[in-house]
Amino acid sequence: MKHASKAWVKRQKLKDLVILALLFILGIFIVLIFKPGYLANILIVYLPGIVYSLTRLKRSTKKILIFGIISILFIVPVEILARLTNSWDVASDFPRVLDIAPLENMFYGVVNIIYPLAFYEYFFDNDRNRKISPRYKYLIGIYIVLFITTFIVYFIDPALLKLDYWVLGLLILSPIFVLLLIFKSHIVKRLILPAVFFGLMYLIHEAVSMYLGHWWWPGSYLLPITISDHIYPLEDLIIWIVFSNVAVISGYEVLWD
Repeated sequence: MKHASKAWVKRQKLKDLVILALLFILGIFIVLIFKPGYLANILIVYLPGIVYSLTRLKRSTKKILIFGIISILFIVPVEILARLTNSWDVASDFPRVLDIAPLENMFYGVVNIIYPLAFYEYFFDNDRNRKISPRYKYLIGIYIVLFITTFIVYFIDPALLKLDYWVLGLLILSPIFVLLLIFKSHIVKRLILPAVFFGLMYLIHEAVSMYLGHWWWPGSYLLPITISDHIYPLEDLIIWIVFSNVAVISGYEVLWD
């Protein structure tokens, strides 16, 4: 009986994985056909999958949403740092923070935190509990220091915040992966499917957004290539496409879950 129950759970999760993939593909086709603005593009492509993933959870939804909202303290300074060095830019219809950082991309940042976490909790962490780790205080402290420091230094001299894309990525990813290996090395294998699933999703969506003129890379890069007259940095493929969602899940597991 127990074996039959596990088999049913596996079949259900496989079905859910297929549904999420189909929702994404449908969203991509809708965006290509109707060519909406950048914010609508994000909503059409990602919102159905996020809602579906969250509805599969019973215990972790609130914990994930709180984590996503608090992470705005991280997203805002990172977007400011990225724009100061022209790491990337997007088509923006709303006022920008400090006249440089687009609100749409900050919303996109929240999406790219909540979606992988809901996916991970459902498919791999089995939606185990509602509790937030006591380590959350360290995470919030890091966020606040980064947020305040970025704004203070910006008003003193913005040039001090100019970092190459690969340097910015290395400074963010390295501490997270070190903490992962120290505190939660047993979950590394669980991160492979989310890395592949969201890596392909981000890559396809990024290509579509580039085609629609919603996303471009106007700066200088370590590994730039040209695709149909568009500059594309290979460091974006490594930092964003391959490792960003793994870093999100790792930080969540170490300091929040």
